[in-house]
Amino acid sequence: MRPHHRTTAIVLALVAVVFGVFFRTLESGFLRWDDDINVFENPHVQGLTAENLRWMFTDFEQAIRYKPLSWLAWALVHEVFGLNPFGYHLANVLLHCANTVLVFLLIRRLLTLSSSLAPTGEEGWGEGPGRTRNAERGTRKESQSLLTSAPTMDACAALGALLWAVHPLRVEPVAWVTGLPYGLALLFALAATLFYLRANAPDAAAAARRRDYWLAVGAFGLAVLSYPIVLGFVAALVALDFYPLRRFGSTIAALSPRPSPQMGARGIGLRAVLLEKIPFLALSLLLVAGTVYGRFFVTGDWSKPTGLGDFTLLARAMQAFYVWGYYVWKSLLPLDLGPFYTVLLETPPLAPVFVANALAVIGVTGLLLVNGRRWPAALALWVAHLGLLVPMLGLTERPHYPHDRYSIVNGVLVAIAAAALLWRARESRWSRSTFAAGAILAALCLVGSLRQVRIWENDFVFFAELLRRMPATNEYRSPALLKLGNAHADAGDDAKAEVCYREALALTPNPAFVQLPFNFGNTLARQGRWAEAEAAYAKAVAVAPRHLGTRNNYGIALTRQGKFDAAIAQFEEALRLRPEHPDTLLNYGAALGAKGELARAVEFLTRALQQNPQSAEAHAQLAEVLVKQGKPEQARAHAAEAERLKALAKQP
Repeated sequence: MRPHHRTTAIVLALVAVVFGVFFRTLESGFLRWDDDINVFENPHVQGLTAENLRWMFTDFEQAIRYKPLSWLAWALVHEVFGLNPFGYHLANVLLHCANTVLVFLLIRRLLTLSSSLAPTGEEGWGEGPGRTRNAERGTRKESQSLLTSAPTMDACAALGALLWAVHPLRVEPVAWVTGLPYGLALLFALAATLFYLRANAPDAAAAARRRDYWLAVGAFGLAVLSYPIVLGFVAALVALDFYPLRRFGSTIAALSPRPSPQMGARGIGLRAVLLEKIPFLALSLLLVAGTVYGRFFVTGDWSKPTGLGDFTLLARAMQAFYVWGYYVWKSLLPLDLGPFYTVLLETPPLAPVFVANALAVIGVTGLLLVNGRRWPAALALWVAHLGLLVPMLGLTERPHYPHDRYSIVNGVLVAIAAAALLWRARESRWSRSTFAAGAILAALCLVGSLRQVRIWENDFVFFAELLRRMPATNEYRSPALLKLGNAHADAGDDAKAEVCYREALALTPNPAFVQLPFNFGNTLARQGRWAEAEAAYAKAVAVAPRHLGTRNNYGIALTRQGKFDAAIAQFEEALRLRPEHPDTLLNYGAALGAKGELARAVEFLTRALQQNPQSAEAHAQLAEVLVKQGKPEQARAHAAEAERLKALAKQP
């Protein structure tokens, strides 16, 4: 098989397997775990209007998660699929397929560079100690079947990419609609890496080198605009300069791998290499500056999102060591996975789990620094790992809980390491056995991902799993119960919704968010329990006095109990917030009519009909008031219109 035919076949096979693993996600719905605020309740991504586009690129209220290209991607999906969750899940799956192909191409490129540029005796990604390269023999081996020879480079790269793609840690950013920004940022970061490697190829012409370098800068800029998870990307580029590109020369001779004859004068030194990174660093700092501006100058609240005073320097350092270690051993041992983990924030800094990870990270770092010349590939991968995880360390803000989605970039390094080990073992007696073990591992990962996908099927499954994993005192338990209650309420099961809301209120008797007492009040109101609903709405008003829905529904609960004066006061407050709100005008008019203030009732019910002429309830209420006023003819006209609109509403 010709090389390009073989590559095409591998790409198609990878895409087919990945699509098959995540096919079930296409049947999943939206989740109230950020899908609501990002997508299906966010009007700014529901259409490519000029106003929406302006918001996507200038919104600093949400600067903590500034991601204009991700907003744009969701808007494009909405143009095709509307609010059908199928389209959003399809976008995630296709994005993951594209990233899998790019990971394959990246691994193959790294193996090629390492093999072609490695001096004899160097232990890198390519040739091992004492091995010699024979171009003719290598070409012959590449063309042989996997069943009769050692694995080819393409086979090793494909298996590494597959391990990354079907690993259970990849399920969250693919199966979760809100996971799109992570995949999109990775897509552009991988493209930037490939351009960067091409720009520094030993046989690249000067013009092509400049073109590919700026293409790398541009692709990274797109990654930054997708999601800030790539802010540590510069460290990965420096690691590539160290190995396999070998561009440092004698600048750090104690660590540097032996120079390659093919690179010639390309060993340009540390200073020049770092100066070359200024555009990448500038783009990263620009995003950081935008975040600072949004948090402080726009929202006026720096302390809440960052919590700089909540954690000591020791605590932050130990939490950073934990994150560096966690995403390695979790990749190697992906057991007990879920949407939420609770280790970092409630654990003392000198707890055994922190100390163990700190010692492991320090030990590995020291070992690789001492053996940098002998194991340059391992040192490069480790430096990239440390740098890429910097955005997740929480050094300048409140430390993050670990999440599976944060491993999407780091996981590429694990895939590279796996492929490199397979490639290095190709001439050993265990070559095919090692490859078979890798294939079995990929199959196990695939099965684990298929099981993990089920967690993200719908709100009921997801929040049940989330709550199962959360400690009873965790700060996120109450919001999770609120969202699960909302799901039950939308499904028409007010009894189960009430149970969730009551448990959430027991955890947070004085909630900081109005949705909990407000939605609880709505559930009680739908059951006709007006006195209890009144108490819930009173708590909601205390939390958010300017919440229009609360004022309106509070007034309805009071009206149903005959507390007309109190109800009228609530409606008047609501109308101060929005003078022509049709529902409030309707309910205000109904309360005035029930109290006997018929003339004012007619006034406000008429205003309600002016705002919404198709309101059957407004016509019915106005008919009742007109009967009381002794105007039967007018009353009959409005009553007839009310019946017509009700009948129309019942039609399919």
